[in-house]
Amino acid sequence: MKKEIIGIFYAIAFNNDYFEFIVYNDNTMSCPTLGIKSFKSIELKPRFVLRGIDGENNNYTYDAKSNEPDSSHPELIGNYTISEKLFTILKDNKMIRYSTDMAYLYDFTDKDGYDNNKYGVGSPYKWSKKKGPILVKQKKGQFN
Repeated sequence: MKKEIIGIFYAIAFNNDYFEFIVYNDNTMSCPTLGIKSFKSIELKPRFVLRGIDGENNNYTYDAKSNEPDSSHPELIGNYTISEKLFTILKDNKMIRYSTDMAYLYDFTDKDGYDNNKYGVGSPYKWSKKKGPILVKQKKGQFN
């Protein structure tokens, strides 16, 4: 089978830096922005994790460093732009992974994260009494 591109999606940081991810028909992806030619899956979160780099068990975790004294990290990922069709392909092929919290934070249509179960234990913000203010802060990049 010839390796062909089936889609492209982006991770956009709060400071408007972006990372391009190319999805191929052989269930691999690449990230030209980081110079990573092949990996098997990505965990979608503010510090994304790439797994199975170059066909090995190697992983890469995006490290967002901040020189600011407050808790804001402008390098953290503020949004993922993925078409619904590509999102479905990625999830069906186990190429993306995300928690229920991240599904709400990034407003994914599919809110069924890996930590969700039929008993509702994986519900977002499960330890917080005031859930609304947490999401507002997280959408601004304040995760502490």
